[in-house]
Amino acid sequence: MGTPIANAAEIAFTVGGVDRNLTSSTDEFVVDRIVHVDISWEDSAPVEVTAGDVNRVLTFRVTNLGNGDENITLGYEHNISSDFLPAGVSIFLDDGDGIYTPGVDTNVTALTALGADANETLFLVGNIPDDNTTAPSKQSLEAIRATSNANATSGADRQHAVDIVVRKKEDVDRGVWVIRDYWLTTNKSATIHSDDNATHTGTRITYAIECYIDGNATGRTIPGVTVRDTIPAGTRYVAGSLRLDAATLTDVADGDAGEYDTGATRVEVRMGTLSGATHSKVSFDIEVR
Repeated sequence: MGTPIANAAEIAFTVGGVDRNLTSSTDEFVVDRIVHVDISWEDSAPVEVTAGDVNRVLTFRVTNLGNGDENITLGYEHNISSDFLPAGVSIFLDDGDGIYTPGVDTNVTALTALGADANETLFLVGNIPDDNTTAPSKQSLEAIRATSNANATSGADRQHAVDIVVRKKEDVDRGVWVIRDYWLTTNKSATIHSDDNATHTGTRITYAIECYIDGNATGRTIPGVTVRDTIPAGTRYVAGSLRLDAATLTDVADGDAGEYDTGATRVEVRMGTLSGATHSKVSFDIEVR
């Protein structure tokens, strides 16, 4: 932009056996400023959310495809064909790590002097309502619009001056939040080991906590499932009773998936990833004091 480009032609010819050369007059023009704003939704697929979620994120990238610094206004747009309306939606500028971090990434409504061919990652962050609009598979369509503050030079092209040529003054792209059609379900049960099915001092009780994917479980996974359960007051944990499905776990923190935390008086078992319709169960015994 602003660079003068000069060009002159040289002509070689022969007259009467004599070689001659001519140089044409010089044609000169100045490179104009090109305005071209682009924004794209960067998530590879609709982002799955659950009713009541907070700080859920859609990721966008805004790029200056022009040849000069660009001041860009940013705006959020909700598509009225959506099934639900998120709350508290704001745009945040990534600090460079590609991950939205509350309190670190900056809430923005504009970008200043975004350089030629430069880009920035933006996060559209909002809260998902918990009402009858957020049934499984319902969607919300959310967009960011990026608009350059530059305006095209009016009138004819000025060959020896910098004109502003607008290829794309603004751009908009839309991301999607979709309510999961599957979810984690847990059930806790207690089996009392006594002849009269009543609890007395010394009565042993087995607690079982079952976890599984409910809803459309086929092909679904939920990673990082951990069960923590505090031993009730007036009882004590029965040493060596902790199990994950068919496997007995040690009470101490070691290489297996669980332990009994004596300080917090609770059991903790890391189930890991649940898949499909598989049910997984943690069980342990307590004794009434």
